[in-house]
Amino acid sequence: MITVMRRYRKSLQIGLLVVIAAFVASLFVFGTSGSRMGGGEARDRVATVNGESIPIERFQRRYQSYLEAYAQMYRDRFTNELAERLGLPLQVVGDLVQEALIVQRAQAEGLAVTDEELNARIHAIPGFQENGRFSLKRYQEILKRRGFNPAAFEGEIRRELTRAKVESAVRSGVKVSETELEQAFRMRREEVRAAWALIELAPIVAAASATDEELATYLASHPDEFRQPDRRRVQYVTLSPKSFTPTVTDAEVEKYYREHAKEFESPRQVRAAHVLIRVPETGGSEAEDKARSKVADVIRRAKAGEDFGKLAQQLSEDSGTAPRGGDLGLVSRGEVVPQFEQALFALKKGEVSPEPVRTPFGFHAIKVSDIQEGGRKPLKDVAGQIRSRLSAEAADRAVKEKAEQIRPPLQAAKDFMAEAKKLGLEPVETTMARLDRVPGLAGADTLEEAAFALAQGGVSTPLTTPAGLVLIKVVGVIPAGVPPLGEIKDKVTASVKRQKAETTALERAKQLAADAQSGDFAAAARKAGAVTGETARFSRAKPAERLPADAMMAALQTPAGQLSAPVKAQQGYYVVKVLERVAADMSGLAAERDKLLKEMLVQKQSLAWESWLNGARANAKIETHLPPSRRG
Repeated sequence: MITVMRRYRKSLQIGLLVVIAAFVASLFVFGTSGSRMGGGEARDRVATVNGESIPIERFQRRYQSYLEAYAQMYRDRFTNELAERLGLPLQVVGDLVQEALIVQRAQAEGLAVTDEELNARIHAIPGFQENGRFSLKRYQEILKRRGFNPAAFEGEIRRELTRAKVESAVRSGVKVSETELEQAFRMRREEVRAAWALIELAPIVAAASATDEELATYLASHPDEFRQPDRRRVQYVTLSPKSFTPTVTDAEVEKYYREHAKEFESPRQVRAAHVLIRVPETGGSEAEDKARSKVADVIRRAKAGEDFGKLAQQLSEDSGTAPRGGDLGLVSRGEVVPQFEQALFALKKGEVSPEPVRTPFGFHAIKVSDIQEGGRKPLKDVAGQIRSRLSAEAADRAVKEKAEQIRPPLQAAKDFMAEAKKLGLEPVETTMARLDRVPGLAGADTLEEAAFALAQGGVSTPLTTPAGLVLIKVVGVIPAGVPPLGEIKDKVTASVKRQKAETTALERAKQLAADAQSGDFAAAARKAGAVTGETARFSRAKPAERLPADAMMAALQTPAGQLSAPVKAQQGYYVVKVLERVAADMSGLAAERDKLLKEMLVQKQSLAWESWLNGARANAKIETHLPPSRRG
């Protein structure tokens, strides 16, 4: 609960994610028929769906929602580079396009959200309420503070509600029949025992060869496999702060401690527990009175001597804290919603709030079990922290001075690598490719930006990177395209050998299957030079341990005593012979009925929803207008 309360307070500062959380409820992989254009006529929109434009402002808001949602999932590991690798810009465009298709089809099928439904949803949002009731003034103030006008905001909410309403309608119409349930159980529990033979690719690849003619032919017929983007040949040196170890004196540490006293002040913290009784969003005054009365009774019982922790375990509707007696841990000012904070910090150690405290979550009874007064931390406790900071700052200054010192001779040198070595540095030469980026939506790679901004022969200013300061020189420009065979001969050779090996392995597997038709599977496998094995009984619910998924499915679909066709896997080609097939024991259905029914219902609902979406996509005219990357 404390986490939710802290996030709720923060949400009023950084955005209306509390209100539009459904923006990131579903991430779909979506293929569009349009092309990426950067023309002036499309700069105000990111896509057009059946003539309806999706404005860039909506894209930016949704993209920010995605970023914040992923940041919560990945925490410190989330970076702009990870956002790009996850393809967030395209995910957002796909989500917005899909949303437009849903709304358009919903309107055509009479499923659009009514004004009454829209008003009810907005009025139920806690952030727009005062004392549990919708406040038009608060609503207008929050929208104004966030840069929304009511029409735009209500349009966002209407689209969200339409998506949810349509999906609910489609999913609620799905049922699972008794026959379907029995068939699914029978299929899941039917068991198979099988022998398998694997024609391994690795030894065949190792023994394969490729002539220059074969390499040239393969490259000519598979150019996209080896196509490379625009590249730059660069040379660079890195100056790491770790190479500089300045000494920090005790006097410097003490001076910093004196001059930055506020940094070492710890805030007053209160250890609190609470009992929460929620108020339904559309509960009205009767629900308000009922929740307040329950909390008032908790306060009365606690003051009469009952254990507050046990009351929380029994009565609190905060599932996150109730099991531990309502404990919220240590709370500082600014971490919880204002109403809770005001009541909490007015209490003394051991006190219970005199009356129920209303917040957007409901009514609370609050007890303070401990108070830690704030104060300044002793120098001895923070000296190491200060010394590390001063040392890092001094190292950074030293690195910058060194970088400015070596840049002129590196700029003037005809041979960057030789001059760098002369200066005692370790130069590196490499090729850099330009990644496709959406301007303004994620941080660009510093070295990449510099490499593509410099003219050939140019040397950059010192560039800040996680490894330290870097000076980079562009020594060659390589346009996008398929490199000459000589440059990628090893890659082409590997592809040719792999292709030849797969052909050979498939032929051997087919011959193995033909030879095994006589019944001697083991002899046929030995003749083919295959690796062999035998499984224990397995089923769809209990997979085989050493058999890849495709080979396992082939066995489950093959009659007893018969052989499967060759099955391709990463390791090579499998041929499977079914030795035994055991029918499912239907007596076990009763024990698994509820679980299986739920799984099947979810699966059928997902298929129904995807089918509805495909119907909305069918014959849709979709164009995307994400701007192309900047070029140096």
